[in-house]
Amino acid sequence: MFWKRKPPAPKAPPRSSDNEQDALRRTLAARQERVAQLELDLLNSQNELAAFNAEIERRLGPLQRRLEALEAELSEARRRASRRAMWGARASSPDVPEDVVTQYQRVWGWGSKPPTGQPDRPAAAPAPPPPPTGESELKSLYRTLAKRFHPDLAQDPAEKPWRETMMARVNAAYSSQDLAALRQLANEQPPNQAPPAPKTREQVLAELQAEIDRLDELAARLEQELDALAKSPGVQLKLEALWARRAGGDLLGEMGRQLQDDIKRAEKELAALR
Repeated sequence: MFWKRKPPAPKAPPRSSDNEQDALRRTLAARQERVAQLELDLLNSQNELAAFNAEIERRLGPLQRRLEALEAELSEARRRASRRAMWGARASSPDVPEDVVTQYQRVWGWGSKPPTGQPDRPAAAPAPPPPPTGESELKSLYRTLAKRFHPDLAQDPAEKPWRETMMARVNAAYSSQDLAALRQLANEQPPNQAPPAPKTREQVLAELQAEIDRLDELAARLEQELDALAKSPGVQLKLEALWARRAGGDLLGEMGRQLQDDIKRAEKELAALR
């Protein structure tokens, strides 16, 4: 009887364009977002360190250079005093041989470096960026543009030179907090290129997976750079200065006062030797 016939087997739901491909594209988008955020974090950290180095140069650089000049004068004054102690009035005579220390310096080049115990002069740093304007929009727009233009996110190698130029402009605009320039860059389009040849499903899946793997390696490298930067002496000093400021102190001010004390001691010794 017709009412006893088995119902027809349910049809399988229509398959989407490609579930596996869609999943890979979602994963790829997440990796691109992660890389863009890491790039932003690294750039912000570098800018903050540059601003701190500029503050060091402004507050301590002149004092450090003055102390180095005094140390050089002291070294020469001590040498002359040593010769006077050894040879008396004949110390300035050309027939008096060099003292042992001077011979050693001349033969081996000893003494060409800054005096032992004195820190190297802080490297000159670019001026700090101006105060941020529309910081949330700046960061959001930077991440968007980094995903569009970063050379390491190019799936087509032919686009890489153009992306390198664009990303340099994006970084410069972000570092100078130029929101208008970032908005203008958002309208840039890649140069016209011939349409790519059609690919098989297997080729598309393989390329998506390869790009995900590459971005995982890039993210790991960026995380290593951030970690190395966080452990660098400059950042460690910056953190110490921040903690001192929160406790009501001024680390750079203390360092400046120590340099001033060293300068006074060097000036006093130099005056005694003259």
